[in-house]
Amino acid sequence: MSKQQLPIDEQQICDYLTRHPDFFTHHQYVLLELELHAQSQGLPNLALQQQRLLREQNTQLKTQLATTARLALDNERVFRLFSECQRQLWRCNSFSELAQQLADTLCQSPHVIACELLPYRENLSTMIHSRLSQRSSYLGRLSAQEHTLLWHKDHVPYARSVALYLIGSVQQPEAILAFASDEAAHFSSDNDNLFIDEFITSLELRLTDLA
Repeated sequence: MSKQQLPIDEQQICDYLTRHPDFFTHHQYVLLELELHAQSQGLPNLALQQQRLLREQNTQLKTQLATTARLALDNERVFRLFSECQRQLWRCNSFSELAQQLADTLCQSPHVIACELLPYRENLSTMIHSRLSQRSSYLGRLSAQEHTLLWHKDHVPYARSVALYLIGSVQQPEAILAFASDEAAHFSSDNDNLFIDEFITSLELRLTDLA
């Protein structure tokens, strides 16, 4: 039979805190939950510490809100661009016309310095198998040699990050939709691909119709 646990009195709490002066440093959430009204010895320092933590918490919340608002605006901008591209799919009557319209529209996205819809050609085969064989998209960096396969260096400076989307399959590729950015983190594997995935599906259907 287990012994009944005796209640902890105030003196034991005081003794413990005296032996562990860094307790509130390691357990800041306890300090934030305290209601500091009395003016006993040492309390003003705790109140100042609590105020500092609350200010830091407030700053973090403001930063999170600002980041959320920025992401919401970015997502709205991307949504509008791809909505416009969806409409253009059915206005264009040739591959070249469609490629030009997509480049003009999608390059309006911040930090996108180039957008190309490239028909499949044999010299793209190695890059497709190395970058797009596991998934139909690749977001990250390319070698200088791979970059020149997509863009002439005089027209597009070396991209710090790229996004590649395969139209068709690895066995029967039809085209590549390629984006270049001047920011290293703009295209990464963490990106949300919801809008672009839906667009790629529509683009593939339209290119099949134009073939």
